[in-house]
Amino acid sequence: MNFGLTTQGLENAKEVLYPLGGAHVGQDPQTHALYRKTHGNFAPGEQRTRDYDWKFNPNDHRFGFGEKRVLNGAAKALHSERQEEEFPKTVIVQKKVEDFKAVSSDILGASKNLGQG
Repeated sequence: MNFGLTTQGLENAKEVLYPLGGAHVGQDPQTHALYRKTHGNFAPGEQRTRDYDWKFNPNDHRFGFGEKRVLNGAAKALHSERQEEEFPKTVIVQKKVEDFKAVSSDILGASKNLGQG
């Protein structure tokens, strides 16, 4: 028992979904530009442009935060004791001095160590 109609020819699903020349075949460019602006109706694979007036060429510019390039970064990470300018010198002081600084200084919004416990 068969249902429906038999297939008369082979039709590629890709050609059905993405017709050759795009979905806007036979449509004049002004109409397509209007639909693109009012409905956001872009063709498949068409780049979205918002027609901003950039003071530079956006194709050559990269947005975002750029870090300074560090030469031999892996070597510096492995041998950190060799770079004296990278880290502050360790200063050894008595514990009583640090305890006095912690109790005497009043930092706004921070809990205060009263030496109990």
